[in-house]
Amino acid sequence: MDPREKPGFTDFVSETRDMLESLERDLVKIGEGNREKEILNSLFRSVHTIKGTAGMYDFSKIADFVHFLEETLDKVRAGSLEPSSDLIQIILLCKDHLFLRLDTFESGEFESEEVLKEGENLIFNLSKHSPNSFQSEQKASDKVSNNNGSKTWKLHISCGNNLFVNGLDPYPFLRYLSEKGELSEIKLDEERIPKFSDLEATGCFFDIEAVYKSELTKEEILESFEFAGSDMQVQLESASDPSSSIQAYQNGITSKNGFQEKSETGSKNKTSASRSIRVDADKLDLVVDQVGEVVVISSALQQIALGLKDEFLEELTHRMSRLLEEIRSNSLKLRMVPVQTLFSRYSRVVFELGKQTGKSIRLEIRGGETELDKNLIDNLVDPLTHMVRNSIDHGIESSEEERINLGKPSEALIILAASHKAGEVLIEISDDGKGIDPAAVLNRAKEKGLYKEGDAINEEQIYSLLFEPGFSTAASVTELSGRGVGLDVVKKNVESLRGRIEISSEKGKGTTFKIILPLTLANIDGFLLRIGKNKYAIPLDMVKECMEFHPQESLVGEQNYIKVRDKILPCVDMNDWFGEPKGTEGRRNLVIVNSGNLQAGLIVNELLGRIHSVIKPLGGLFEDTQGVSGFALMGDGSVAMIIDTTTLLSRVRINNEKILHNELNLQITSLSGASK
Repeated sequence: MDPREKPGFTDFVSETRDMLESLERDLVKIGEGNREKEILNSLFRSVHTIKGTAGMYDFSKIADFVHFLEETLDKVRAGSLEPSSDLIQIILLCKDHLFLRLDTFESGEFESEEVLKEGENLIFNLSKHSPNSFQSEQKASDKVSNNNGSKTWKLHISCGNNLFVNGLDPYPFLRYLSEKGELSEIKLDEERIPKFSDLEATGCFFDIEAVYKSELTKEEILESFEFAGSDMQVQLESASDPSSSIQAYQNGITSKNGFQEKSETGSKNKTSASRSIRVDADKLDLVVDQVGEVVVISSALQQIALGLKDEFLEELTHRMSRLLEEIRSNSLKLRMVPVQTLFSRYSRVVFELGKQTGKSIRLEIRGGETELDKNLIDNLVDPLTHMVRNSIDHGIESSEEERINLGKPSEALIILAASHKAGEVLIEISDDGKGIDPAAVLNRAKEKGLYKEGDAINEEQIYSLLFEPGFSTAASVTELSGRGVGLDVVKKNVESLRGRIEISSEKGKGTTFKIILPLTLANIDGFLLRIGKNKYAIPLDMVKECMEFHPQESLVGEQNYIKVRDKILPCVDMNDWFGEPKGTEGRRNLVIVNSGNLQAGLIVNELLGRIHSVIKPLGGLFEDTQGVSGFALMGDGSVAMIIDTTTLLSRVRINNEKILHNELNLQITSLSGASK
């Protein structure tokens, strides 16, 4: 049977992945020296839940593999096994192995012999650290039966009517108990089973009584049913002391026949859980795209209504437009997720690379609650991985002694931070290492032919050399760096997301990489312009102000600068930039735009106002077009090219600096000639 056809398969995969990510986070904390009881318990609960769900969905091989992992972590939790770095590394490899097995299931494949063999090797490596955990079920049972320390319990399990509906099954729980002890005298309460005519296909009517002998404490026995939540009630009574109080695991107060009455707390918990559902990301993308299309059509209808001058129709289209804008805003929020989901995965990267390089490094996450489009987060995984690795290899000093001699803490710090800023998301990767040495960068740039002696260059431009293909300041090639690939790929990936990167550094103090991104890739709030005969759009957040352009009053020098309220700004004639005809109309307009610390004026033919539109990427034929990041669909079916303002301003600034440098050289040459 195809694994994907099994009921609840999608939920099993997504929930298991969540548990594995939680497992990785807890393992890294333990590897950093944190031995808090709650973390150890969380670690055990993760694998215990994975084992329970795998058994429930009949993924027996995964359940068997996790069983051995659970035995090891149970010893770690009990304090009888020290979580050494080697053991943590093996468990992390087990986590990666489980991810691989989930991937094979999602692709519709059964587990290959190669995958199963890898699992056996991991179990063997685990057994080296905890040899007594890996006995056969029979040996474990015999050991419990023959051990004078075992205790006998009277066990009563009452299953809720909706047990099967909620995807549970009593058998995996009983099988787990049998692995830990000996179940006997199992009886089914036949009185609870209704007549055949009253049977419901989805109902569960099991009440089970048994005698259970085990070394487990009553808390451990009850905890094994934790995953069942309110769908199973468990009662324990010591067989050796019948007068002892009955211990029950339940999430509600039950009536005589089980689960018909719920406590107020239980009902609230169930209601809270039911208000959260998992939705496939592709379905969300489709909804967002379709809502965007409807918003475009609504704009067209509004224009038609204005043309007809029908007040009633204008009012209707206005109300519809306002309602659709709210729907669009809410649909975009569906795809927004906290960046904590992205940042948390780098705890393991820092932990493992710190061990590999012999550096003591701590990762600090700030602003994890900041929300970002899910598609953006997915596309940021590789760029951030490159930059974190770069900070560890290039930024952090090579030894603790070196840091101490510099007056720094022996433990280095890498910070991943996120925040909102003017309609954009700012992601920062900072370290408190040795910083960037501009002289070293320039020397390597000379060797690579990227810089000539005497060329004008400022600190920001020096840092930009780090993003050149093939550029690296590493003295030798290692597993981490030295091949000249990484930051150039990072820049391309970030720019493909309509973002930009800025670098700030202080020698001996540290370095910060800033990634500035739009909130979403799906839609744009833009300002529409006409340049020549075509329409163009600029992200609205980047437009500072608009005004009529007067060449005689505004232009300064060689027409590369404008004067706006006594402030000199670089400018660009957009008709020249895109090769558009300037037209015969007398009036032209000036749009002041800003991107980060850059600001400039764009000269255009006409201002057409604000738009809401769906963003479409450029096709493969036009993906290398300079100054354009995509196109927006208009209500009349036409398209408007979206100006890549960040790239445009960067090129304008660089071009103007070159012009100023050349003019300065000419003046110096002229003065030198005159003095002779």
